[in-house]
Amino acid sequence: MQRTLPAIALFLLSCGCGSRVPICTVSGTVTRGGEKLTWPDGGSLLIIFLPVDPAKTERYTARDTDTASSSYKLSGVPAGKYLVAVQQFSPRFMDALGGRYDPGHTDYEVDVTADGQVLNIDLPTNPTPGRK
Repeated sequence: MQRTLPAIALFLLSCGCGSRVPICTVSGTVTRGGEKLTWPDGGSLLIIFLPVDPAKTERYTARDTDTASSSYKLSGVPAGKYLVAVQQFSPRFMDALGGRYDPGHTDYEVDVTADGQVLNIDLPTNPTPGRK
């Protein structure tokens, strides 16, 4: 019996090894109607990846954004499907996108599949109403 328990434990541990989800870094540019976003008076860009699977609740926020190039880089994201929240803040924290792509309304979906993946986000100029 004493030899059986360690063997069972090793078997159970090895079963989970092949099912690990890759952790990825993704990057890209954010455009609207094919044009990069602009900030005439300064401001900031907020990008949040929200898992489509309601059982997964962790959000992933891009810490590395550049308003000059309208680009972002996001590290530590598990592979999977995500809704992308985008907010373009003015210096007074007004969202130039009118909240259409905030975490509660966005319907913009991406599929993270590999480390180093480039995910360019092109928001429509006349979006359809998002989630409610």
